[in-house]
Amino acid sequence: MRFEIDRTETEKLVIEDSEYKGHELVSLRIYFLSKEEEWLPTKKGVTFRREQLDEVLEMLQKIKEG
Repeated sequence: MRFEIDRTETEKLVIEDSEYKGHELVSLRIYFLSKEEEWLPTKKGVTFRREQLDEVLEMLQKIKEG
């Protein structure tokens, strides 16, 4: 699965799941629009194991609640 959130006209946040060496991963990464009008990933982002997703969501909910 892959979801995109526009940040600006030339930048977006991409949230996706993937697999690497047998590990299921979730990635949040900033992409930018190149001069060739191609969306490319930046080094800005984080990847974690899918098994940690519930813990991450719980922490994000606590931040949302203040």
